[in-house]
Amino acid sequence: MVYAYAALACAVWFALQSLTDRALPATLIAFGPRWLTALPLVPLMAIVVARVPIRQMAPLVGSLGLTAAVLMFGVLDFRIGAGRVPGAASLRVMTQNLGGSVVTASRLDEFLTREHVDVAALQECPFYDSSPERFGWHFYYGGDLCVISRYPLSVLDLVEQEGEWQDPYLRPVRVEIGTPAGRFQLLNIHLETVRGGVDALRDDGWAGLQWFEHNRLDASRGSSAARQRVHGVATPFLVAGDFNLPVESAIYRNNWGDLQNLFSRCGRGFGHTKLTPLYGIRIDHVVASEQWQCVDARILASPYGGDHVPLIVDLQLRQ
Repeated sequence: MVYAYAALACAVWFALQSLTDRALPATLIAFGPRWLTALPLVPLMAIVVARVPIRQMAPLVGSLGLTAAVLMFGVLDFRIGAGRVPGAASLRVMTQNLGGSVVTASRLDEFLTREHVDVAALQECPFYDSSPERFGWHFYYGGDLCVISRYPLSVLDLVEQEGEWQDPYLRPVRVEIGTPAGRFQLLNIHLETVRGGVDALRDDGWAGLQWFEHNRLDASRGSSAARQRVHGVATPFLVAGDFNLPVESAIYRNNWGDLQNLFSRCGRGFGHTKLTPLYGIRIDHVVASEQWQCVDARILASPYGGDHVPLIVDLQLRQ
């Protein structure tokens, strides 16, 4: 049982790393409650301790220890902040999907001020009236996506449109921001999710397989188009937002794997940014070009509700 469980854990790890959003079983695991894979650890350890002679226990305990490491770091995606650099941060950036929250401009201002946030990329943003500007922030609303900054910003790739706040499409918003440390570009994104195809399978059974494939291709096209917005950009840039993809996703790796995922690099813990009643998943990210170094990355409880929580990263520009 111990060795079979170890083999199963390795198989789940391999499936997550190589088959997420390519094959349905791996995708179900990636977007589901991964903690279930760790449940057999404790009873198996109890059986080994209670039933196995001490002289025969070492290889079994060792196997369970290695299995626990595979599950913790390979399946549950636990991070230890190994990529942190010392020194003070020159920029603090936050991203959060505000959908489902009860947030006002004054509460957002209070939170950003308390946490000393310099720039925030927000998705499902309700401030189509540009109300954060009343609190002294530089602000741009782009229909679902908005950017709020302590420093002046200019909007790139601007498409003028009447009734922009009613736009149902999740077009990335790219801005350039001038800070005391230097100028950089920020791309705020809210991507399609392959989870919609998983939901179709739940609701429609095997008839939902066709929608799963359609949804996967749609998510891949959207992610690729967003990546092109910063392709070839020479200045430092950040991409922040609701990717709707875990880091194991093939779509994520194909389009964003060459950039630094800042929580993966210097965060600690599981970093779950979207919460459900049973589990969390890390699908909101800040990724960075090579000019950046990561001092810290962390998640905070949302002060105004919603099923996504803020992800905050502290950065330095390389000298």
